[in-house]
Amino acid sequence: MTHFSKKTVNTNRMLSFGKKPKHKKFGYVPRYWDEDKERLEEQIGKYKGDVNEKEKVKQRISAGLRQRYAGDESYRKAHTRKSNFRIFYILIFLFALSYLFLASTSFQTILESFTE
Repeated sequence: MTHFSKKTVNTNRMLSFGKKPKHKKFGYVPRYWDEDKERLEEQIGKYKGDVNEKEKVKQRISAGLRQRYAGDESYRKAHTRKSNFRIFYILIFLFALSYLFLASTSFQTILESFTE
């Protein structure tokens, strides 16, 4: 069992460069959010004329994307699987391309010209 002397403790304090900041506290109270009511208001807003045409298109697109991902789990899984395979194929292609580049004689010639 080792005991630290006061000198060691003071050295550790000097290395901290001042006091440690305290955590800030916030008095946030979350509001009630009704998802069904918001969805209903969006549906009603589609048929009202108070929003210009560009905004209607943006709302329709974002609502469609939200519904597609939230409603169908198999759709999301299928697209995730496709995306992962695409990334895998791209990585294989890049590794093969870099191997061919590094194994070529022109790359070795370029390296030799830099070393001279």
